[in-house]
Amino acid sequence: MGISVEMRGLSTIALILLVALSAIVGGLISYAFTIVYYTKIPEETTLAITGVQINPENISSFSVSILNPSYSPTDATVSRIAVSLKNRTQLYEVVETSPSIKNGLKIQKGESVNVTCLKIRKDNMNVTFGEFAVTFAGEKILVHVFAEESPAANMEATIPYVKLDIAAEFDPRISFKKFNITLTNNPSSEINLTVTEILVPGVTIEGMAPDLGTQPIMVARGKSTSFRFNGSWYGLAKTVLCVSTLQGYVFRKEVEIKAVRAMVQNVNFDVDCPDHFNVTIYNLPGSAGYVNVTRIECRLDNGTALSPLDCGAVMLLPNSTRTFTFRWNWRGYRGRNVTVEAYFTQEFAEVFVAKTPSPIIVKVLNSTFSLLDKGHFRVVILNHASSLQAVNVTKFMVKKTGEVLPIANGLINPGYNKAFSCAFNWARFLSSYGRSLELTVYAVATQTLEEYKFDFSFVLPVAELDIMTVNHVVIGGTGYLNLTVKNFGYSIWNLTLAKIVIVVQGLSEPLEYTFPKNHVIIRVGDETVLLCPFHWQKYMDKSVTVSVITEESVEASKTYTIT
Repeated sequence: MGISVEMRGLSTIALILLVALSAIVGGLISYAFTIVYYTKIPEETTLAITGVQINPENISSFSVSILNPSYSPTDATVSRIAVSLKNRTQLYEVVETSPSIKNGLKIQKGESVNVTCLKIRKDNMNVTFGEFAVTFAGEKILVHVFAEESPAANMEATIPYVKLDIAAEFDPRISFKKFNITLTNNPSSEINLTVTEILVPGVTIEGMAPDLGTQPIMVARGKSTSFRFNGSWYGLAKTVLCVSTLQGYVFRKEVEIKAVRAMVQNVNFDVDCPDHFNVTIYNLPGSAGYVNVTRIECRLDNGTALSPLDCGAVMLLPNSTRTFTFRWNWRGYRGRNVTVEAYFTQEFAEVFVAKTPSPIIVKVLNSTFSLLDKGHFRVVILNHASSLQAVNVTKFMVKKTGEVLPIANGLINPGYNKAFSCAFNWARFLSSYGRSLELTVYAVATQTLEEYKFDFSFVLPVAELDIMTVNHVVIGGTGYLNLTVKNFGYSIWNLTLAKIVIVVQGLSEPLEYTFPKNHVIIRVGDETVLLCPFHWQKYMDKSVTVSVITEESVEASKTYTIT
């Protein structure tokens, strides 16, 4: 059975109509969606970050591509760029860019601008992006762009993983002028590093090998390079090493340095031995190791050098001293400054400025301040045998008051002494200024007529204490020492008893009885009886010395035999 011609014609027309209708409906739907899109155009400017470029081979900066879309209603002004670690809240401000955004960077509608970010604010310091990248190597970050007319634009990026380990070797046992620094590029680093500079604050570098001043040194991933430095680091306790690379990375490491501290502790001129003087070297307790003294050099104040003393390489352990004898007859070089310099194997030196004894040496042999005569005192003055001239002692002066005490017949030849009696109410002085009396003795050399001043200190007496009687008794089966102690009537102060010390013949340690503070006070002119627990029965026929000591440093002693 066949199909009629009429039916075929109708089907063709229907097909054409269906196709036309589909096109119309599709166009209407497409138009409707287009209308919807354009009705959602933003009412405010919305910046977008289209890219963040971080080049691990040039990390001195990074770039941000910022777009102000063409459909934005206004131009935009970028006022701030910041960086944060992903999932962290702290913002690190970008403080230097090219072009600058300090006064706002205008981006017109439809315009895209690349901004190079050079420095970031971190820990209250402006650092290069290379130093920032070292701190957060391999971390994901968010870059934020802020504009007055737009919400912040954000984009995620990743900081390249580049790590350089710094190991420093400062060994004071070897040298204070040499040290080593070893750099190791982490095996997981993304690139090889080319080191251009190593800074050691506190040290003036005198040389290094290999020398970065000649050419940069590459440190491949997983490899190490050691640098040997010359430069004195003596006295340096802490420093922050800084390593810079051609790629812009800046690595820092704080280093605590073990210190060895030796010193010239003292230079002693013995006035009785003018043919030499002694130099004492001290290696302090906190030193990290030993030092070796190699030589001692001396020079006079006019620059004249003395023959150096070869010390070999004498070792000094921490908290130990060694005294060296420097042979030189200084008798004709009196009152001169001498610079003493000690040298050590560890390549450092210590300096001490001493002074040779004065041409005139005056000493106090003894003094007498009697509580029975509080208006006078007696002093015996010695003109030392090493003095170069006789002297004429002209006066004494009380330093605290300026009072001058005249004296007579003060001529003293070298090696001789003379006693001087002075009228001075030292008891009245004591009541106003305390027990320490400082006198200045003026002496004039008989040949040169040069005046010399010598200061001497005296401790004034305040009381006289005596043990009037001492015996031993038994009370209730317990042994005691029975003492009668007197503070004489011509004393100036009352006395407070501090302790009784008993030294028994044959015993290595004394026996002590301590009084409670302010428990026993003996007034001027009074006496008191003391009972001190003492098992004297064990020490029959032994000699015993009993001392009574006061808070005022006045004491009295008596020795007797237990029978």
